[in-house]
Amino acid sequence: MYLKKKAFTLIELIVAMSIVGTLMMMTYLPYNHYQNKAKLKLSTREISQSFYEAKNMAVSWIRDLDWNTSVWLYMTTNEPDNWNIVFFSYPHDIDELSINNIESWSIKKIKEKQLQDWIKINNLEWYENLLFFYNSINWESKIYTFWTSWKTEIIDNEISIVVSYKNSTSESLKKELIYFKNTNIIDYN
Repeated sequence: MYLKKKAFTLIELIVAMSIVGTLMMMTYLPYNHYQNKAKLKLSTREISQSFYEAKNMAVSWIRDLDWNTSVWLYMTTNEPDNWNIVFFSYPHDIDELSINNIESWSIKKIKEKQLQDWIKINNLEWYENLLFFYNSINWESKIYTFWTSWKTEIIDNEISIVVSYKNSTSESLKKELIYFKNTNIIDYN
């Protein structure tokens, strides 16, 4: 008796592999998109938490320094490190005409928070940089923008901060945070 051996042909295997490959690519693209959205959401929470942390540092007076220090929270859009949020300490109130983000005898860098990979601060209202100042003495908060030779206090109560994944213009990979100066509350969706 003669038995026929059944097996797949080479063409059938190639077709099956191409179908499996196509299905894998179709699932990878949405996965990558959702992974980037998760990074954006986490960075948004980190920014929001930074405001509360800076205010709490100023209110509780940082104990490891010699004086009652106020706290700055510095953000920028015009430097290559616009994925960082920098915390500075400063004694009492801002009284200098010129403010910059460089350490000096009275200004110390407390810490630096880095946002998730490829998440950047795209827009700070219409300013290039913002310095959120929390006074340790009277617990008030102020917002400044500055250039090399001068500073300006921003009197707006609401400041818009836009972060995105790789400077994306897609609404799904971009988030807007609204900071309310008078209440120190961050609103984002």
